[in-house]
Amino acid sequence: MKQPTEIELHVGHRGDGTGASGYVDEVKYARKFIKRIYDILVANKVPATYYEDKTSKNQTQNINNLVAHHNADRNGLIVSGHLNASGSLTDRPIGAEVLYTTQKDLAAAVAKAMSHASGLINRGAKFRDNIGVLTRTYEPSILIEFGFVNSKKDIELLDKHFDTICQAVAKVLAAAIGYKITDRKKEESEVTQLLNATGRSEIRELLKKARKDGIIDAAFHTNQKINNYSDIELISYQAAVINRTFK
Repeated sequence: MKQPTEIELHVGHRGDGTGASGYVDEVKYARKFIKRIYDILVANKVPATYYEDKTSKNQTQNINNLVAHHNADRNGLIVSGHLNASGSLTDRPIGAEVLYTTQKDLAAAVAKAMSHASGLINRGAKFRDNIGVLTRTYEPSILIEFGFVNSKKDIELLDKHFDTICQAVAKVLAAAIGYKITDRKKEESEVTQLLNATGRSEIRELLKKARKDGIIDAAFHTNQKINNYSDIELISYQAAVINRTFK
């Protein structure tokens, strides 16, 4: 099998109210996570697609529709978004898991990433050979169970760490097809530390002098713009000035 070249994400089931229900509606909640993961991938120039089945009238049609959608090509890694359920409502944590038929290592990596990002119990990778989107599709696939709809603690952790979880999952998925997502929070933290040591006002004055001396474009880098540059912009333009000065 060839290396996948894109991530193909879809929301499980066929619309609001057609999945499990508890503290949240499975489909509504899974949609929020899958959409955010998709947005992160696209923002980082990782090839990705997003799909929802909004036409099926029953579960059989839904599975057939999802399988047909993904089998239209053979270049992707399929990611199905769900939440699990296990009976009555409970305050206790239950956890997140990832189902697979062939992609054990990837499933384990995604489950670990979610747990590390949120404190969710890591239920790990679970082998399943009776799920259509895992067994009937040509492409490699995993099915993410972000948590349990009947666990109050799971939902609290998912709400609290929503974006961190999505970033963590996106990072693992991107790596699976040969892409790297930059840890922007770490990058921004390092920039802030550097600026605290160097001094923002000093860099702004350097940029204004470079503008006056013609090292950077005076029409673009106005004094007003320089005064409002973000931390990352200050460091980036400072580096540009240094590179042009010492060419």
